[in-house]
Amino acid sequence: MVNAIYLIDDDASVRESLAFLLSGMQWQVKTYDSVDAFTVAHQGDTALVGCLLLDMRMPGKGGLAWLEEGEWPWPLLPVIIMTGHGTVDACRRAFRNGVFEFFTKPLDADKLIETVGLAFEESKRLLGAWQETSRIKARFELLTAREHEVLNVLMEGLSNKEAAALLSLSPRTVEAHRAAALTKLGVTSLVQAIRDYDKLQSV
Repeated sequence: MVNAIYLIDDDASVRESLAFLLSGMQWQVKTYDSVDAFTVAHQGDTALVGCLLLDMRMPGKGGLAWLEEGEWPWPLLPVIIMTGHGTVDACRRAFRNGVFEFFTKPLDADKLIETVGLAFEESKRLLGAWQETSRIKARFELLTAREHEVLNVLMEGLSNKEAAALLSLSPRTVEAHRAAALTKLGVTSLVQAIRDYDKLQSV
């Protein structure tokens, strides 16, 4: 996955000047004249990394209204809002919807470059967490229904003997399912399994 700056602004001169500025930092810049143009280009591509430079007000669908529509499809892509009409209310709405930073035009070039660099770092962190969660989820999906059942009971704090009585199994069978589950999860202890399970629940 390659970091890229996805720039959405209906003003061609803004797109051209920002693309020139940011590409001068050896960053890949992709420009779009509308929200619809971006969504058509990247529909279903939820793993975009880098950052999104988004104009708040545009003909048709504006950037802030787009963010407020519902669940954001690009969770690894920090959003930097740009606007020529900044208000306190707009700023609050933006941050309430998870915006990484909020700029009022005309943009401070040095500050923008610094912020894009920080957004790239945040995207990298989000990608690492997403990859880790995906790895854990895939391992849990390897468990059989019985292994899931045994593991869930053990994670509640029951002993092998107590789990066996609750599930009408022998302690030896519980131990076998426990061992198989831990092997599939790639962990060596129940504590590690609980830690990984909690990571999935926090997503």
